[in-house]
Amino acid sequence: MSGLDDRPCDAAQALIQAAGSGSRLGLGPKAFVRLDGETLLERSVALFRDLVESIVIAVPAADLSRARSLVGGPGVSLIAGGATRSETTRKLIGEATAPWLILHDVVHPFATAASVSLLIEAAKTHGASAPGIVNTEYLYRLDGEILHAPGDVLIGQKPVVFSAEAVRRAYSTLDAADVSQDPSLLEVLEVAGIRTAFVEGSTRNIKITSPADLALAEAMVALEKRRAGR
Repeated sequence: MSGLDDRPCDAAQALIQAAGSGSRLGLGPKAFVRLDGETLLERSVALFRDLVESIVIAVPAADLSRARSLVGGPGVSLIAGGATRSETTRKLIGEATAPWLILHDVVHPFATAASVSLLIEAAKTHGASAPGIVNTEYLYRLDGEILHAPGDVLIGQKPVVFSAEAVRRAYSTLDAADVSQDPSLLEVLEVAGIRTAFVEGSTRNIKITSPADLALAEAMVALEKRRAGR
């Protein structure tokens, strides 16, 4: 693709969003919520340690020392997150140094190394890629109007892999573009002319937002352990 860095995709960097307050979950900052004895932050870092050159993590400013004690070390940098999700994303990208970037969120604790590898290969071709699953329910407006039937739309997941050059080009013109006040990364990439390519995601790649989500995640871990005879 024109304008994209042609260096190998092992020259990649993981950017981890871990600055959420976790207000809907009610257990404090999301980064430090525990699943199977590990914090969500530790699980995310473990996913990427052997996949990328380095990792940049955004956590709440008040928790930088706490996060550093858990995951600090060679190849790991920690910064204070922003006031909004998109501001945190922009700060992470501002710290990035690799030609290919992988944006992840600690609330997706079941993402796999295999899926990251597939996403990197897709991003090499399209400039950006993300996992997605096909919706299986009718989707409605708040007033009851039907928007989409089952199978009509995709539900996006994380991580997202994208060209650093493209996203920086998008941010350079973002203020003049017609985007929302808190744009998603995919919306930002569209400003640079990059349409994110979706690859098949997984229903296991759940997002932990509510107590019910955490209970489901705990049940998934317990089931995996029983199947493995542990």
